[in-house]
Amino acid sequence: MRRYSVRHAPAAAGALLLFLLVVVAAANTDGGPLDAWRLAQDTWVGALLQGPGPRNAPGDVRGGRGPQAAPGPLRGVHVVVDPGHGGRDRGACHFPSALIEKEINLDMAFRLEAALLAAGATVSLTRRDDTFLTLDERAQLANERGAHLFISLHVNRYPSPECFGAQTFYWPDSEESRRLALLIQEELLPLYPPNYRQALPGDYRVLRATHMPAALVEIGFVTSPVDRELIARDDYRDQVAAAIAAACIRFMRGGSPRRGGRRGRGALAGK
Repeated sequence: MRRYSVRHAPAAAGALLLFLLVVVAAANTDGGPLDAWRLAQDTWVGALLQGPGPRNAPGDVRGGRGPQAAPGPLRGVHVVVDPGHGGRDRGACHFPSALIEKEINLDMAFRLEAALLAAGATVSLTRRDDTFLTLDERAQLANERGAHLFISLHVNRYPSPECFGAQTFYWPDSEESRRLALLIQEELLPLYPPNYRQALPGDYRVLRATHMPAALVEIGFVTSPVDRELIARDDYRDQVAAAIAAACIRFMRGGSPRRGGRRGRGALAGK
């Protein structure tokens, strides 16, 4: 039997705190108090048994896997996170605010990776630096890795500055992708209550070409002064990452969205 001494006290205290936080958070999800208790037990015991030790190094630059996941509700789930654009493709930009989509997407991918790892997922990123990848390469990586979920991160734009709000898209021929997108959108809306946008079907190549439930998340409009202020804030980015991770947990538990969402062909532009 493994023994613990005083030097393990910080790890035990941290594990106990994590245990209590998971109980509170998970009790508010679809699984109910009993599932929350079992989940918290797994998380607490896993964190305690791991004890102190060095962190795992991040993976390679292209398509690298990050640090090893901790026990949690997404244990055994492999998520591929796709920071859109990169390299010569800057994406949507607002130069006066120094907001460049490819940079925002990569930063958001690292934040989402951290949130997913904390929930126990295995995470791969399609890029970990300012690298250009084709849309087919992004989808191919997810397919070859046998991912369970695919999340592509973007920043939106529109000629009118009146358009605002985070929004999620899904391939219309995939009912599971629709459920995932609806759950993500449901988690995003409380972050900025005036946001009225619904999850919509979208004819995006990375959604068509992936073989697992997939969603494309536009975290806001760079052309909107309201969204620019939000996107520039670290706390907003962290909240978006946490919302997407919470939606992934609900999805893998078989949760259903509380809102309907619109059907149809939706957005037809390719990304």
